[in-house]
Amino acid sequence: MAVAFSISEIREVSEQLSVRTGMPFKHMTHSFLKRRLAMFFDKHSIRKTDDLYERLEQANFVDGLRQFFTIHSTELFRDAGFWRRLRKVFRDNYSIKDYHIWFPAVASGEELYSLLILLAELDDELNIRITVNHESEASLKLIKQGILQHRKMDTNAYNYKRFEGKQNIEQYFDEVEDGIRFKMNPGININFQRGGIDLIPETGNADIIIMRNSLLYFTKDYHEGIKHVIDKSLNKGGYVCLGVKEQLPAPYNDRFECIDDKEKIYSKFSFLRD
Repeated sequence: MAVAFSISEIREVSEQLSVRTGMPFKHMTHSFLKRRLAMFFDKHSIRKTDDLYERLEQANFVDGLRQFFTIHSTELFRDAGFWRRLRKVFRDNYSIKDYHIWFPAVASGEELYSLLILLAELDDELNIRITVNHESEASLKLIKQGILQHRKMDTNAYNYKRFEGKQNIEQYFDEVEDGIRFKMNPGININFQRGGIDLIPETGNADIIIMRNSLLYFTKDYHEGIKHVIDKSLNKGGYVCLGVKEQLPAPYNDRFECIDDKEKIYSKFSFLRD
């Protein structure tokens, strides 16, 4: 039987988990947290919050909890129109400069691999740094390994076709025992960091921030704080990609221009004062 939580219990658990995991549970929406907590308790046969707190002394359990509470993307080139638009951004703006791309809360490896394929098919030689953040060490390890499941490749191939890719998508993967492995480009510097969307990258300011639909399960007041981090982290003239279900609120209208209302891609004005 699933554990039922009162509002006060949800509030208490969210505060405890925020402190003990470093993940912003207290800023998650009540409905999302209640649903996911019930699923997590059932999965681990937990019946009382005291049992949960006791198991938080185990590092692997904590990381598994972080992993469970991050929503995963499971397709390459999901929303192909976004990736076509992002490719145009690169072609129009980044042919002759070094630049830094930041994933503040990468959903899964598929988002990163889609970007790397896009970059591989550009005609220009680009000097790129990428920073990838995820709350879970185990998830970061999986992303680095590049392992995908065979059963998803039909969907991935279809999305790649809609993206209008230049090659056969299979050329970007090797067959391995437990599926297929994405071929990482050793020429691109990728920095993997455990942490979330409120962590400003140690490697410096970003030219492009990709965090599509990363705030859906957080409260509106938390959105405001994160969007301040975006503003602080993004170079003038840079781009932030929020995804179709997010947008920058009115206070940012004098700092950002929406260049694609459907895909919610914004450009930070280059004439701003520091």
